[in-house]
Order: sequence, then C-alpha cells, then structure tokens
Amino acid sequence: MEGDRGDKSWLGNHEIRVGFGPGGAWNGRIKFVVSHALVGLKEMVEAGEFTLEGLFIRLRGAIQKVKARRVALDTIETLFSGLSQGKTLRWEIKKLFDWLEEQGVTAIVTGEKGEGLATRQNLEEYIADCVVFLDHRVKDQISTRRLRIVKYRGTEHQTDEFPFVIDRSGIWVMPVTSVDLSYPASKEIISTGVKDLDAMFAEGGIYRGSSILLSGTAGTGKTTIASAFVGGACQRGERALFFAFEESKDQLFRNMAGIGLKLDRCEKKGLLKYVAVRPTVNGLEAHLVKMQRLIDEFDPRVLVLDPMSNFLSVGTSDDVKASYCGDRPI
Repeated sequence: MEGDRGDKSWLGNHEIRVGFGPGGAWNGRIKFVVSHALVGLKEMVEAGEFTLEGLFIRLRGAIQKVKARRVALDTIETLFSGLSQGKTLRWEIKKLFDWLEEQGVTAIVTGEKGEGLATRQNLEEYIADCVVFLDHRVKDQISTRRLRIVKYRGTEHQTDEFPFVIDRSGIWVMPVTSVDLSYPASKEIISTGVKDLDAMFAEGGIYRGSSILLSGTAGTGKTTIASAFVGGACQRGERALFFAFEESKDQLFRNMAGIGLKLDRCEKKGLLKYVAVRPTVNGLEAHLVKMQRLIDEFDPRVLVLDPMSNFLSVGTSDDVKASYCGDRPI
C-alpha cells in the first residue's frame, strides 16, 4: 500500500515522540513520501526466483517525485520474510545497496539482530558503508539504550558503547568516555554564600566553574551550605539550578526560611529553578540528559546536585563518575 502524502497518523506520532514538532513535516518546507508495504505470510506464495526490481521502480518514483536526498528502509527483514532462497536473498540485498548508491541518496536501512550476528542475513554489515549497532538492556529493573559505531569507511570514529535516550525533545547521545580535559579555567572568584567560609579561602571565595564537594554524614549541613551558595548567586543576580534527590521544593524552602534564606523569592524572580526527582525514577543516562537539557534551557551560572551519593542506588561508583564528569564549567 502506498500513499502519496503518506500515513499522517504514523508520521504525526513519530513527530511528537522524537520532538520534531506537530505538523512540522507537512507544512510545505519538508517533503515526505511514506510508502507502506505489508505482506502477510498467508498471502505469500514462493514461486520462481525472488527479485527486488519492483521495489526499485517504486523507490525511483518516490525519489523523483520529491527529489529526495535521503531514503529510509525500515526494516529490511520485511522484504524477505517467508522466503527460503538464501543465496538469492543475499544477492538481492547487495543489489539493493548498490542501487541506492547509484541513485546518489543517503540511505538508512534498519535490520534486526541475528543469532550471534549483527543482522539475520549476515551480509548487510559487510556491504554497508557505516554500521551502527543498537542495544536495549535492563539491569536492576532499569532500562538503558546504548549504541556503538561498528564501522564507518573512510573516517575515524568512536568505537565505545554510548548510552542514548529517546524522548519528546529528540534523540540524545551521551559520549561519556569522550570527555577530554580541554575545558577553560576561570580566574574569577565568587562567594560561597557564607562570609566566614569565604574568609577561609586565600582568594576570598572559590573559582567560578570549579566543582566543590560538600562531604559529611547526615545532619552536618550539606544541603544548608548548598542552599546558601544558591542564595548568594541570586543576590548577585545570577541564575541558579538546584537538582534535589531527597527533598521536595516546599520542604527545602520551608527549612531554609528558618535560617533566613528566602529561596522562594529567588524562584519568583526567575533566578532559581528547583528540580526535585528521585534517582530511582530513571537510569543515570536519562538523568544526565534531563540535566543537560535544563542547563541549556535555563543557562544557570551556578549548579547544585544534592546529594550526589544517591545516584549509587541506580549505578555503580564508576558509572556515576563516568556519567557526571563534566566538560563544560558553569
């Protein structure tokens, strides 16, 4: 079945799911042809030799109609389901890749993983220019998607596994192992929000962009000092982002008001964004993506994670270190 305008319900759902915006593909700026073909095994009769010539004609018409530069085939197994001619299928797959290259289009072809192989036909990974392997695993009831670039002809590429997240804002890939040590170091000194603590530092405060660890047992005042740091930033007219993994906003604001910190006023002025969430709600990767997105959107000058140790409930110490080793000072 083929529709010249495509299946709007299918595309609309995917637009919403990956953040392309409702109706974005149908506003005249982007041209799509969605060709849907589904053949059930009951309707299929295998006779003679299998060929993809009919598919080439169909694809050529769609490409010419919208002058397409990109083609997606999802999934390649659908073309060969129920057929037993192994050698013929492998030959037709090679013809398909060669034909797509001749058309001058950039093609994405999806395929299912085989038993101990990257694909079921054990051929696509050899004839494709680039192979990206996707994996979805569950550990301690927390799911994580990961991807790995197996090969990419003619260029260097990362070869490690990287976690990625799909949400309403799009697809986020986190190359946590590629973080280097080339970030800038500021010489500006800012206050901790506690005057007596500032006096204990030779420069009268801490360097902007530095990472400060407040360590101590329960009740030693870690959250209080972090809140004072946020309050000091608000007094300077700077935006502050507070990620809390133990206390709700109302609880923290009430407790800090008892020592004279009016964090609710900072929030009303638009200088404080308080985000409270339990670490066990998501895996480390999903938390990192949401943090990065909020940092990009709110553009704070100071950031608080309280407490960092709670992430050990959803990952090992090494996982937490790898995920939250920042490469951009705030």
